[in-house]
Amino acid sequence: MALLFLLPALAFGQRVELKDIYPREIDGTGFSLSSDSKVKIDGTAGVFRDEWQGIVYYGWILNSDTREVAWHLLDQREMRDLRDVEEVIEYSYEVDLKKGNYELYFTGSPTNISGDNWDVDGFGDLMRQIFNSRSRRRFRSSMADELFIKVESNGLNEVNINDLINAKNKDAIISFTRMGEDEDEEKGFTLTGETKLKIYALGEGRRRENFDYVWIQDAATRKRVFEMDYRNTNYAGGANKNIVFNDEISLPAGSYVLRYSSDGSHSYREWNAMPPDDPEFYGVTVWAASASDKNKIVDYVEPKIAKPLVALTMVRDDELLSEGMKLSRDLEVRVLCLGEEASDRMVDYGWIINAETREKVWEMDDWGNDHAGGAEKNRMAEETIKLPAGDYIVYYVSDDSHSYRDWNAARPYEEDLWGISIWAVNERDMSAVSKFDPRGYTSKNVIAEITMVGNDESLRETFELEEETKVRVLGIGEGSDGDMYDYGYIRNMDTGRTVWEMRYRYSDHAGGARKNREFNETITLEKGRYRIYFESDGSHSYRRWNADPPSNPELWGISIVKGN
Repeated sequence: MALLFLLPALAFGQRVELKDIYPREIDGTGFSLSSDSKVKIDGTAGVFRDEWQGIVYYGWILNSDTREVAWHLLDQREMRDLRDVEEVIEYSYEVDLKKGNYELYFTGSPTNISGDNWDVDGFGDLMRQIFNSRSRRRFRSSMADELFIKVESNGLNEVNINDLINAKNKDAIISFTRMGEDEDEEKGFTLTGETKLKIYALGEGRRRENFDYVWIQDAATRKRVFEMDYRNTNYAGGANKNIVFNDEISLPAGSYVLRYSSDGSHSYREWNAMPPDDPEFYGVTVWAASASDKNKIVDYVEPKIAKPLVALTMVRDDELLSEGMKLSRDLEVRVLCLGEEASDRMVDYGWIINAETREKVWEMDDWGNDHAGGAEKNRMAEETIKLPAGDYIVYYVSDDSHSYRDWNAARPYEEDLWGISIWAVNERDMSAVSKFDPRGYTSKNVIAEITMVGNDESLRETFELEEETKVRVLGIGEGSDGDMYDYGYIRNMDTGRTVWEMRYRYSDHAGGARKNREFNETITLEKGRYRIYFESDGSHSYRRWNADPPSNPELWGISIVKGN
């Protein structure tokens, strides 16, 4: 057994000890010192192979009141100077600690297998030196008895670690700690005046990605007023991806929602790399910065404007949802849409059309969006748009995989908002909006239409014009390689002549599969009787898609609308 650093035998009294820790486990205990004391720390450590990972055994002491590291085995100079260690390491130290409360931790933590990439900040030299030793021992269950950490002192008393955590959280206004995998927590609070808050948050992140983190939103505007990320955090100990925010922020009077979200790996008790130095506080805790600040914090009052005008959310697989909204005056609305991108195009997404003209006024596309957290394919579009008074229909469509409660990759941070939501920008505008069922909607501008066409159909509709009229023809059908398979045309019944026909060469992509084709033309028709036709083949039609549907699936067919 390699002897690292051994002190002369001294007389010490009470002690706390952690042992019998297996790979990928961590344990902790609390203790208090009734006065400034000299403590003896001894134990054993080591680095092993276990399955496909390296495992490093080490311990540390945390000041329970300040949450700062009071002593860490891997900070010791002697540890960093090791060469060619081939056995379990035995160590012994004497350390001066101030009166107060402390937490002792011991872990057999997983690390990366590569000697050149241990994912540890500050201990890389140590790790490479130990792991590059010739033995590279494999962990055996019998070794758990040999590996331990012990703290002794005459003024030491063991304390339940939960009591220490609860005491620290006693005055917190929000505390979500010991956060596990795939967890979401949120809580609202209202401030009666400008308030300083102290935020202590631990999470997981890298330079361009957040995995476990906290943010605060203005409840009225959904604007993020605070977000924990790589730029405003510090290293939290252990693996490089462990980050910590420990600072004060100031917020004006208003209502806010704090939310913490974690992904599917590296969390409390389930660390896939070296844990942070303060594992018990993994998550977020918020305190008032002062007594005067605390007096400005009251129970959450939800702003009326926080209630969405339209919410097609928590969307599951293979759904096509719609909701109508009537605007009695011009107004601004905020649109939030979460969806899925695959092969450089959206496959779960939303859009808005003018119900009268059938024109699309907004769509979530594959370029104007941001990462929504979790898997890279989770996308988010959020913007404010102006809508004139009128009738609108909001749509959302999903494909056959990766949806609410049935994710096939890491879920987005706000999974309950998967879909499309619309809010009024100003509270006074909420009364100007009412809902309607789009399935029973009839546009006064539509002259004739054949829509929602299924397989193997041959449909017709007749209309008459009292005078020469400019009309807009909207057709959505199927075509490829220069030919149309689901298509429409217009025939003048007085002359028997076809006056308009859907042709591939004049079509545009209609969203979804490339074979979805769209026509949107304005033409002039003479006075007379006309008939519109729509023909479909035996596959790929409304609600029977064999590939991704178009952006406006309910208009699959042909519509004649009064021209502008």
